[in-house]
Amino acid sequence: MENVFIGLAIAFLAFLAFLVWRLKVSSSTGPVRQETFILPPGVTLRPQPLLTDTDLLLYNLIRLAVEDHYLVFARVPLWSVVSVEAEGKARSQVLRHIALKQLDFVLVHPGTKAAEQVVLLEEGFTPQPDELTRRREIQSVLQAAGITLTTLKSHTSYTVPQLAQLLGVDDDE
Repeated sequence: MENVFIGLAIAFLAFLAFLVWRLKVSSSTGPVRQETFILPPGVTLRPQPLLTDTDLLLYNLIRLAVEDHYLVFARVPLWSVVSVEAEGKARSQVLRHIALKQLDFVLVHPGTKAAEQVVLLEEGFTPQPDELTRRREIQSVLQAAGITLTTLKSHTSYTVPQLAQLLGVDDDE
């Protein structure tokens, strides 16, 4: 019985030595190198319009309305306007959840370089349930970050003074 115990102890020590050796070898090899991305054969990439004609018109009107107050950016990912500070897996979970959500227009203060307002466009028809969920999620993230959200109807005609008032930059302030 004593020989079995000694044999198990030796096997256990050998196993520990193997684990230590593996850890030492894997840490000394450094980070794993990723392969360079190569476009597969038969794939063609072409530039595509970032904005529709309606979006471009609205972008230009917003830019004129806020030109003395903000920089205007179009089609910005939500994750790029908020700083996610969290411990452990919480940060990656939040980033994964907001990763593919896009903002129509972002108004950035030129001094702080931070987003202060976001403009989302609303189509004239009743939104689908997934679009409503997306909007609620964006709204909750922006609210938590202290960023103002304004929703505009994409097929409504706005004047520069109307937009300045809606975005809180009219001269009456």
